[in-house]
Amino acid sequence: MSHMTIAASSNAFVQLFNTIRDNFTFSKSGSGTFGPFSASYSVALHLEDGNIQLNNDDTVEVKHLKIVWDTLKVEVCFDLPGFPVGGWCIIPDPWNGCLVGVPKITIGGPICVPLDLSGLVSEVNDLKAKLKPIYFVDPARVAGESDLDAEFAGHPNKWRIFLDPIFVHVDPIDIPASIANIVENIIKNAIEDMFPVLPAFIVDALLTAIGPILDLFKGLLGIVGDINDWLTDLLMNTFDLLGIIETAIADYFAAQTPIDQFEDPYPILKAEPGLIPVTIPIRNLASHVNSKEMIVTADVG
Repeated sequence: MSHMTIAASSNAFVQLFNTIRDNFTFSKSGSGTFGPFSASYSVALHLEDGNIQLNNDDTVEVKHLKIVWDTLKVEVCFDLPGFPVGGWCIIPDPWNGCLVGVPKITIGGPICVPLDLSGLVSEVNDLKAKLKPIYFVDPARVAGESDLDAEFAGHPNKWRIFLDPIFVHVDPIDIPASIANIVENIIKNAIEDMFPVLPAFIVDALLTAIGPILDLFKGLLGIVGDINDWLTDLLMNTFDLLGIIETAIADYFAAQTPIDQFEDPYPILKAEPGLIPVTIPIRNLASHVNSKEMIVTADVG
């Protein structure tokens, strides 16, 4: 039996990687109830860039692979407990008590805070993998079909070479500090909507009486620290988006999209009019890397 060796330079390997990277997309949504509030999210993302390095220990390492969040939306809902505000005088009347006063009103009800953080960028800061050849039998191939018939039908068997991750490390999203101001304005507008018939100066007086809107929100949800840190923890840990994305990336490279593939039997001469293609069977395919290239070896014939 003869042997075959094929080598691809590190530059060629980078081009192969870039092709499968650019085909990666991921989307997911979810929701949950967590004590005093409920939350939901919707995400969609793709990958860009990344520094690819071939190592002499037979591994491939990718650093600073960008995660671009095409969609990153989260909504937090909570019930504002009913409590009275107002009931005091703004302009007193020494003779009749009060000329202008703020009515005593009980406010409460559900408030939802929708946030659109689409466009943020985070990173797969490190992905390390080995090459893994897998023999693929096309499920569309008819049972008992010859290799030649399968070739003509477009369903030949293949050797596929995958990047099998040893680990994938994803950085948390860096939510901007300005998100606190956005949250405060959303809550303020929601509370203002509870007083559609009151004059603006009275609504302002009521909001002042409520106290700092952001502190109210943080107190009701039991938030300790910054809003952006809390949202990051909600998405990355409570909803486990870190783990979900790391698993999705690992599965994509390890089992869904090969870095390269070869038909079996491998066509060395294409079919000509009146002639069948010339093919050779491939057995015992193996793949390795060093710092300069990817090497594929196999027995043929």
